[in-house]
Amino acid sequence: MNPAGRYVHRRGIHCESACQCGILAAGGFEVDEEVVFGLDGGFGFSFFPANGNAPDIVVGKQAIMPLRAARLMGVEVAAHTPKSSAALAKLLAAAPAVMTRVDLGLLPHWGLEGRSSFGGYFVNVTRALPNEAFEVSDPAFDEPVVVSAADLDAARSSRNSPPVNPDRKVYVFGPRRNSPRLGLVGPVAVRNLCRDVLKPGSRSLGVPGMKRLVSTATAWPRSKQGEVEDVDLEGRVIRTDALARQLLHLGRQIESFGTGGGLFRPMLGRFLTKVAAATDDSRYAASAELFFESGRLWQNLGSTLLARGTAGSREDLKSLVDGVTDTVRSAMDVEKRALGALTALQARG
Repeated sequence: MNPAGRYVHRRGIHCESACQCGILAAGGFEVDEEVVFGLDGGFGFSFFPANGNAPDIVVGKQAIMPLRAARLMGVEVAAHTPKSSAALAKLLAAAPAVMTRVDLGLLPHWGLEGRSSFGGYFVNVTRALPNEAFEVSDPAFDEPVVVSAADLDAARSSRNSPPVNPDRKVYVFGPRRNSPRLGLVGPVAVRNLCRDVLKPGSRSLGVPGMKRLVSTATAWPRSKQGEVEDVDLEGRVIRTDALARQLLHLGRQIESFGTGGGLFRPMLGRFLTKVAAATDDSRYAASAELFFESGRLWQNLGSTLLARGTAGSREDLKSLVDGVTDTVRSAMDVEKRALGALTALQARG
């Protein structure tokens, strides 16, 4: 356990839950990342078509920073929108770290140079440095990184990935007041996620969002046309087909952009496994196995897109689109089975 009040950088699985775990650990409370992820209730699916041939956005969650886990743990979290580096540094003066939402594509250490954007990413800012820079704890990296004040401000204020823009949001955590009993609060979180994913009230979210991705992806060979700039997996600026950029971007969203691989599905499976143990109810474990199966489908798709999405002819790219639609249909069917079983479990009690 970390000494209370001292922030220690750690590599994580998912940016949002890993950052929360790092700050909680600085307060003397160690908690598994998948537990924070599951209790937060952000799991799901979001699909946001982009204008023109820009890459459409896929996220394996439906809520960004919902703060449900913090409430269950009795942790008060204050939200701020500091407009300047000085205001951000002032918040750091009273906390071991502040959790900051950013556009991942504008963080220099990711090497994307703004050509691929995602404004729902989180890092912990841990220190203001004397040379107009900040020390940043990015859970995707083994060590803390130094980001200039100007670059961090650009990442915090980016408008490059609507409707998922960071809007300068910053969170300061207070001390923990209680420890959640997973056997009691876990089933509540599961009930909420079933409702949110099966009947989200928006065609961009949950199962409706997956259906919308399938129908939209079918049109990508017509809508993603022409040559565009992108950054390849080695960080080199390249000229590429807009359809290739879309497929590579989807691969990154599934595997690289802070999901832990498999679009969060394996992470949810581990949470459900822990709920099964805490409640002594193996039915949660049965649904966990279905999410592991779904996770493997998403991982295979993501790794294929990362390996092949930047090369090949236009016909090769069209065949990859077929792979996208087939995989999303298959994963959706598996996830509907898992969610249906969990819903029935909740109804029986």
